[in-house]
Amino acid sequence: PPGSPILLSFGPNTTVSDLKYFAERGCIVALLAALRTPRLKTLGTRMLADYAKMPNRRVAVASNRRILEFLQHTMLDCSASSEPGVGYSSPEWLGREYAVETVRSLTATEESDRYLMASSGLLKTLALVARGGPFISHPEQRSGGQIRSRTVGLATGKARLHACIAVMNLSCGKANKIEIAKIPDVLEAMRDVMVGAHFSSSSVNTRDEARLKATTCVKNLSNADANDAALLGTPGLVEALGHVAEASCSIESGATSCTTNACLALMNLSISKSNKHRVFRTPGIMEALVAVITRTSPSDSRRNSNTNNEARIKACSALSNLAIGYDNKIPMFAYPGFVDAILLVIDTDSGEARTKACSILWSFAAEMKNQVPVVRRGDILPTLVRVAEEDGRTEARFKCVAALTLLAESLENAIPLLESGALAPLMDILHDAGPDPTQWKGQTASWCVGFLMNMAQSDEAVPSLREAGVVELLAPLLTLDHYQSLKAAMAVTFVCRYDEGDETYDLLRKTENVIPKIISLLHNTLSGRGGNGYKYGVFTLRSSVGCIASLASGPEFMKERIATRPVFESLLRVVTDFCVDRGTTGAIVGGGRDDALSATLAIRALQALTGHLIPIPGSSNLPFGPVMEDRLLTALESFESSCHAEINDATRHLATDAKTRILGSKTGHASRSVVYSKSMDAIVQDVSDDAGNDVLSMASSCCGFDTIPGMGEEFLQNLSLPQQHPQHAATIMDSSPNGQIIEMEDSSMSSSILPSNSGDSQNPVRTFLLTDSLTGRRFAVPVDPTGARMFNDLRIWCYRRGRFCLEGEEADPNFKWTEELQGAYMVARRRFSLTRRSGSVSPTIGEQQQ
Repeated sequence: PPGSPILLSFGPNTTVSDLKYFAERGCIVALLAALRTPRLKTLGTRMLADYAKMPNRRVAVASNRRILEFLQHTMLDCSASSEPGVGYSSPEWLGREYAVETVRSLTATEESDRYLMASSGLLKTLALVARGGPFISHPEQRSGGQIRSRTVGLATGKARLHACIAVMNLSCGKANKIEIAKIPDVLEAMRDVMVGAHFSSSSVNTRDEARLKATTCVKNLSNADANDAALLGTPGLVEALGHVAEASCSIESGATSCTTNACLALMNLSISKSNKHRVFRTPGIMEALVAVITRTSPSDSRRNSNTNNEARIKACSALSNLAIGYDNKIPMFAYPGFVDAILLVIDTDSGEARTKACSILWSFAAEMKNQVPVVRRGDILPTLVRVAEEDGRTEARFKCVAALTLLAESLENAIPLLESGALAPLMDILHDAGPDPTQWKGQTASWCVGFLMNMAQSDEAVPSLREAGVVELLAPLLTLDHYQSLKAAMAVTFVCRYDEGDETYDLLRKTENVIPKIISLLHNTLSGRGGNGYKYGVFTLRSSVGCIASLASGPEFMKERIATRPVFESLLRVVTDFCVDRGTTGAIVGGGRDDALSATLAIRALQALTGHLIPIPGSSNLPFGPVMEDRLLTALESFESSCHAEINDATRHLATDAKTRILGSKTGHASRSVVYSKSMDAIVQDVSDDAGNDVLSMASSCCGFDTIPGMGEEFLQNLSLPQQHPQHAATIMDSSPNGQIIEMEDSSMSSSILPSNSGDSQNPVRTFLLTDSLTGRRFAVPVDPTGARMFNDLRIWCYRRGRFCLEGEEADPNFKWTEELQGAYMVARRRFSLTRRSGSVSPTIGEQQQ
């Protein structure tokens, strides 16, 4: 009657055609319910397998819940059967194999995925079959009469292959990857297939094909970053990938597709920063990847195939990812045979694998502890230089130039780098790139500037750099408002730190606009952050501190620009981190208790800048307050007592000198006499001061003029005024009438920062120096008493800066104008006017032009 359930029954002579007859008439549910024997289930699953192979029927089959449940039950059924012939628990029963084949065919179309993924337990069932299950125990009699159970898998080799293919196909779907990786049974099954577990010796071909599908499935799952934790957390899975990579790549014929997929999975898993060390320390991974890049070498014509090339690229990519890990750089460099294998790739390959191999050398050079050993090996440096010279087509040159730049960070490598011939090709690259960084293609030229900056920090390398024309090459970059001007200015500062003369002075003047960037670089490096145009880690701490130290040893205008509280704070931080309270742990850019070089450079800078601000102990205070002074004293005293092996006595003496000057500032100010560094033919002398005869020698030795080019003792004229005693009169004595006039202009300020209504941008203020012979203070005073100032201009003159204060600035309180200085100034102006009128003034090395 209508609405009654259909009841079907099939006999022993039923065929697949009979079943299809009822299936085509909509009786599929009743038909499946009637299949109760192993033979009938075999016929039913064969019929479903035929339907699943038809593209127009696949979705209809996959969308039928009863069909999917029947297939699962068939795959899992291992019950005993009373029917004669092959039963459910026999490995020879084909019903299970047909059921898995049906599912495999359904996964061939993406439209079926949503039905299959939603079928409860289907993925776990496929995983069980892929491992060889379901499993049953067979009693087995051993020698001695003992009976033990032996586990037997019921799935055939083909059934296992079908299950692997089905899971692999499902893993191609973007949304499916995450869901599949959440099922540990699937991941463990793929692992077991990759290592060949439960395969019989007679099914080698099926085993290899199933291993390929399982490896491909894991590769697909590794494409989703969210799956990393699940894949890495599956015991033995990463080891299995290494096993497959090595086992599938033979010495005779090289790699297979399975090799490539295993290496690709390892490459994906090693991308994340947190995974790199985990993958690297997995047993067998390094051996496997090294074996792949060695066995796929194109030097053997038998291996020069696309498959070998692809496997070699993926293996090198995985190794490159691992080498980026901070914890891996040192052990990977020391791994037996690894560097030799990488150099072999660079020597024999010409494509992407070679670029990846060069990236590995770059990563090694990025670790400071590797830099000297890399150069000492003797075979890496020539390879880097050769690629930098020859390879202009690929990124391999860029990687090698970057590696050479990082190797130059270690001063010990400077001479070996010069001897290797690294300087010429990098200068050629920079020359060919042109003077405009905005037109540079790629980052290679930028690394070349960094190489020159690093090399310039070596005293031994500076003469070779000078001779090679490094300063001339970098000079066009100095005046640009660009990130490259920072590195170029630092390089020129280092190269010229021991030079004197007009040319050097002019070059340093060009770097003046970059000084704020250099100071900012030091601050950012200590703060663990990048800046405009660079990331944290690009510059070592030693570079920025060393540049500040070089500037501090330069002309007065350089000292003036950097003798600020922020610079003192940063230098103090470097010394404090090195030695106060046993120091701190350093960062990737250096610093801390182990970075003696940065601390040494910081002490040099502190001594020079303290000497600039306190020329004579007791003459004045640091303009940063007593709290800063106390912190400086603590750091300097700790440095003096440091027992670090790389700190020498000369550096300790510098710390002592800075400490003495700061301590002396707390005891008050000494008596005053005035020295002016113009060729005035007069000396104003305190007739009651017995020390008056020593003023000239004191000024020469204490004021530092004898260390400034063109300002030796012959230019020092002493003006001694009464010392807080109005009753004393000043007497004027003639001095050398042949002295030269040394003039200064306010060239420390560009016209762009002066007020537009001051007129100074068109008329720079000409200045000269008056020097206090006892304190060493040099007062920069204007030749014109008005300072070329408009009548309504109320700005204050700063005697330290030698110019009017800008908005928001205050005059240095340590430079106090007194009656004695006023008297000396008037005498100096008169002499100056006479000299001008006589026409005897000629340009000298001390004259500055704006």
